[in-house]
Amino acid sequence: TSRRQSGMTDDWPDQNGPPHGSMGGGGQGQFNDGWNNMYRMSEVSATSSGLGFGGGMMPADQNDNPQPGNPSPYNFPEPDVNNGQLPIDDNDQEQEAKYEDFPFDQGGSGPTNVAQHEDDIFQFQEPHLSQTSQDYFNYSDPVEDGEICPLAVRKVIKIMRYFSRVLSAMEPLAQQSGLVDALLYHMTKKPHSVDYEDEISSRVDAIAVVVNLACAEENKIMLVYHPGLLDAIINIANHDPIDEAREHAAIVLMNLAYAEENKVHMVNQDHLLDTLVHLLSDVSPFTRRYASAALFTLACTYANTAVMARHCDGGILEALRKVLLNDPIDEARVNAAEALFNMARNNSDDTVENMGNHPRLLASLAHSVLTDYSADVRAYSARALEWLSADIHHPMPCHRILLKALTTASQWTKTTCIAEALKMQASLSENRKPMVEHPGLLDALAALSLLDGITDDEVKTCAISAIERLSKEASTRHIMVKNEGVMTALTKATFVEDGADDVAPEEGTPNALLMKTALKNLAEHM
Repeated sequence: TSRRQSGMTDDWPDQNGPPHGSMGGGGQGQFNDGWNNMYRMSEVSATSSGLGFGGGMMPADQNDNPQPGNPSPYNFPEPDVNNGQLPIDDNDQEQEAKYEDFPFDQGGSGPTNVAQHEDDIFQFQEPHLSQTSQDYFNYSDPVEDGEICPLAVRKVIKIMRYFSRVLSAMEPLAQQSGLVDALLYHMTKKPHSVDYEDEISSRVDAIAVVVNLACAEENKIMLVYHPGLLDAIINIANHDPIDEAREHAAIVLMNLAYAEENKVHMVNQDHLLDTLVHLLSDVSPFTRRYASAALFTLACTYANTAVMARHCDGGILEALRKVLLNDPIDEARVNAAEALFNMARNNSDDTVENMGNHPRLLASLAHSVLTDYSADVRAYSARALEWLSADIHHPMPCHRILLKALTTASQWTKTTCIAEALKMQASLSENRKPMVEHPGLLDALAALSLLDGITDDEVKTCAISAIERLSKEASTRHIMVKNEGVMTALTKATFVEDGADDVAPEEGTPNALLMKTALKNLAEHM
């Protein structure tokens, strides 16, 4: 090729626009349009067969500088030579000022050895970007001044949203210096009226990236302690008008709560529990589902249950109770029931007292056991009542409420939870008299003792054991003797054939023997 081509920018003789050349006889490699590509072509070795323009080919032995009187076959204007240098017009000077690193102008005046760069056009060239010591935290200033294309920023965030879904990329992305701060900026940036919809989309995408990053176990602790991130998420969850933004905020809180090291820290954060309570009444069903999931996750830790049970005078308990009874979304109700179960299982004395005394909470659990069409809701509600039965005893004020809830819930016999709870209550002598005197409780035990289904054996055994233990209380035997259901259950179980005897859970004692013992205890008052 010839250096004379270096002066060609826009004027292409006998051509409609820039030509598309090809390398040596085989036509390898198409060149793009534009100024820089022409200088790329000047780097090709002079030993190449040449570049084709308009169907013609430059001879391989063409001299670099055409001789006077020997016009170029391409009708190019003959350049003036001045001391071996081509003249540079004003336009060239402006271009060189704009593009400082021309391919043939690196390191001094005059052309470089183009032969040594013969294959460069087929290789990726690392871009030479100017480095700055400015903190990435302040990258937003050029955006405000219009120096960075807002559309490009939005597209980058959109790309990051999808890229952050890759499991192997989650940890490196979160560890990338300045990335979380950049996301935090767009999450909290106030949208302008001109680009309102686009700014909203960018904010949602930025929160979605944080959602994905919080899925990785390696990122959970780092994110929850990142300055300002948790506060920004709480603010979005409470005040953002966009449903999707609040939904993503709830997912972030849920994901972060799954880390065992984060649970206590999160519960002790200002307004976090208030935020979750607020989200439980959100119009978006997805937001309610994720908020309830965050609560049952936080309730898995013993240190949190007392704080959660007494928060805002039972605000969390009331919010969970309403979701349990009224939410049309199955998963939200399941999460609410599991949250109450976790609080009952990982309880302290304060937790038990607050849950037992909370208005209508135990009754709501019993109602869910009977009426909810989700088996998971029923199971978690029944297990919550079972765990509370292990710690609520006479003369606690809520003991009577618990007995009423157990009596109501005993109609559901798909699990042994309620029967086990009644058996556990009857094990303590201080509970026996209140149990016998409670309306409907003996009838409930008698009904459970008379079950004859294939899958009812364990429930039946627990009920018979409870009746036998209640018969040990001498002061209430006269009440049990007068109960028709109890006497029917005792006599029926006593005369059952030995081969059909069920095995009671206590040291293999047959049910018939338990009933005979109960009848013997009651015989003194018959």
